[in-house]
Amino acid sequence: MNDRRLLTLPNLATFGNLAAGFSALVFAAQGDFSRAAILVGVAAVFDLLDGIIARQADAGSEFGANLDSLADLVSFGVVPALALFLSSLSEFGSFGVAAAALFVVSGAVRLARFPLVKDHRVFVGLPIPPAGLVVVCLALFGPPPAVALATVLALGLLMVSVFPFPTLRSFLDRRGEDREGRPE
Repeated sequence: MNDRRLLTLPNLATFGNLAAGFSALVFAAQGDFSRAAILVGVAAVFDLLDGIIARQADAGSEFGANLDSLADLVSFGVVPALALFLSSLSEFGSFGVAAAALFVVSGAVRLARFPLVKDHRVFVGLPIPPAGLVVVCLALFGPPPAVALATVLALGLLMVSVFPFPTLRSFLDRRGEDREGRPE
C-alpha cells in the first residue's frame, strides 16, 4: 500500500480517534477521569466523522475499516475499562480485573463480527462506541462499585449478543419519513 492511500481523509479522522484514545488512556492511568472522558468523547466525534467522510467521498477501504476497529478497541474498549477498573472495579480485586477484561474482549468480538454482518439497517449487538461512552462516564461519576460491575458486565453481554440495534442512518431515515407524513 502506498503512503497516499494511507493518508486519506477518513483515515486521518481515524488517526484522530486513536490519538484521542491514547491520550485518554494516559489520563485514565493518572486517575484524571474527567479528561479521559472528554477525550473518549473527542474520539467518538472522530469515529463518526471517519464513517461519514468515507461514505460521502466513497473513500472507504479495507485498510480503513481495519484501522477503525483497532482505534475503536483502544478508545472505546481499553480506555473505558481501565478507567472504570481504577475508579470502581479495583474494589473487587481480581474479579474487577476480569470484569474489565471481559468488557474489552466483548468489544473485540463485536468489532471482529461487524464486517461479517451485512444488514445496514441494524447493528447486531451493541456497538462498542456507545458502550465505551457509558463505561467511561461511570468512571467519571463513580457510582457504587456493585452498580459499575453490573453495568460493565451487562454492556459486555449486549455487545456480543445478537440483539438488533438500529443504525444512526436507519434512525435518521425513520425520523425523516415521520416528518413527511409517511408511515414507519
